[in-house]
Amino acid sequence: MKKRKWRKFFERTAIAAAIALLVAVLPLPMWTPEWFLYWQVPAVVFLFIVYIGKLLIDTILFPPSE
Repeated sequence: MKKRKWRKFFERTAIAAAIALLVAVLPLPMWTPEWFLYWQVPAVVFLFIVYIGKLLIDTILFPPSE
């Protein structure tokens, strides 16, 4: 049962990392505002870290709903 929780955690982490990497290196159109270019990667990294924290809290503190 514990292995299943951690496996699910690592699967979701891998999916989130793939999406974050895709969004961080995604080529942007020429009409993108310059302020967005400076905040794109930090915002993606921040959201990724917050999501990993939420996954850890859900994995460690809450029992699986089965």
